Amino acid sequence: MKTLSRIILIITALISLNACTHNNGDIGHLFGTWKLNEITANGELDSVYAEADNVLWKFQSSVMSMIRANDVTHSRFESWASWEYTDNETRIALNFTNTDDNNTNPGASIYSPLPEMHMPKACIVYVDIITLSHKEMVLRYTSEDGVEYIYRFKRWA
Repeated sequence: MKTLSRIILIITALISLNACTHNNGDIGHLFGTWKLNEITANGELDSVYAEADNVLWKFQSSVMSMIRANDVTHSRFESWASWEYTDNETRIALNFTNTDDNNTNPGASIYSPLPEMHMPKACIVYVDIITLSHKEMVLRYTSEDGVEYIYRFKRWA
């Protein structure tokens, strides 16, 4: 009887070790938390962000969030979007048109990109994937007025 109990315990442990950690499937290297290290606009360093250096992007399933943390006041603001790969996974569509019971206007409040991202509100924003590996991500967004923004990330968690 002890042997049967041990076998059942071992099988249960092995099954739990193989449990899914990515809800709704694996999204590849994009999954997880990314620390935004640098923003450039037309090749010039965005000095405002360089001083702040306080934004994280998090991807899971079809939802992403942008988090601005303030170490001095210990506060944070989080915005949300849905996302999907496009163009054979060479672009990401960030959908900032979502609503909920408290935010009834599309792209309002928590469904808007952070201002320091230089992205428009209440629309779908397309960013090109320049580099995406398990530890580094570089994205490019070109605004309607032709400014090319480059976002450089390192895997945070």
